[in-house]
Amino acid sequence: MNYREAIKRRFSIRHYEPKPVPEEILEAIKKAGKSCTALDSSIKVNCHLIREGKGVADQMTFQTGRSWLFGSAPHFIIATAEEKPGFMLETGFRMEQVILLATRHGLGTCWIGGLFIEEKISSFLKLAKNERVIAITPLGYPDTSFYGRTVHSVMHVAAPGSQRRKPLSQIVCGSKFGSALETNDQALLEVLECTQLAPSWTNSQPWRFIVDGNEIIALAEIRSSRFYHGKHYYRLDLGIAMSHFYLAAKELGWKGKWQVAGFDPAQIAREYVVPAGYEVLGIYNRSKKSHT
Repeated sequence: MNYREAIKRRFSIRHYEPKPVPEEILEAIKKAGKSCTALDSSIKVNCHLIREGKGVADQMTFQTGRSWLFGSAPHFIIATAEEKPGFMLETGFRMEQVILLATRHGLGTCWIGGLFIEEKISSFLKLAKNERVIAITPLGYPDTSFYGRTVHSVMHVAAPGSQRRKPLSQIVCGSKFGSALETNDQALLEVLECTQLAPSWTNSQPWRFIVDGNEIIALAEIRSSRFYHGKHYYRLDLGIAMSHFYLAAKELGWKGKWQVAGFDPAQIAREYVVPAGYEVLGIYNRSKKSHT
């Protein structure tokens, strides 16, 4: 299974078989957390593999501090990051690579951000002074029993936005914000369709992309309701979508990479007529040329 197949196959799993994942697979996932591609290598991001998942599950909380859901997962991954500019975007970009590798091994995952008490989760780890707990995912084999399928169905229906996914025409623009993308480039369309399938916090899909020839501009809709104690989850969401774009493009032989610094976001916003309420956070160029 390649990454494009994993992207199309991945969905959030809410109930797991209790059996542990083989050690060699856990080691591969742990290694991926250390070696995955970075947007900004100066930002410290860690994907901590917690082999004994029960302790983490017992601290999972939905505002109450009590155990809820996901208690069946045998393992967890806890993503932490150094709190500095770009840390949320960076965490989304890197952790999604780990999640998709887990998918390629037949494992289930589910992005969880904000629905936990950070101090309780950080108690499992030895963190630096400015290191934050950003997101969690359970890790294990999906429970395909009747009970497991029922839990998934109930939670899928109850999850905000779970019944909709924005069409490509709503998240991708042509050479100006709001203009229609007109292209017969099938490789580009496949990359964008993989990007469209990215998971997002409360299924809000805040990402937008402007395609201007070989240049793709990544934007995030600013959402104040997606802000928890200094953590902007709409930026995490865009990082996840940018990861889908990067991995799909790389498999198709593209040589570009995301640029997240060295350009003026306000100038880019004016150039592409981006309305207020959006942040320009990344630029990808298929020709590898940097935007300055």
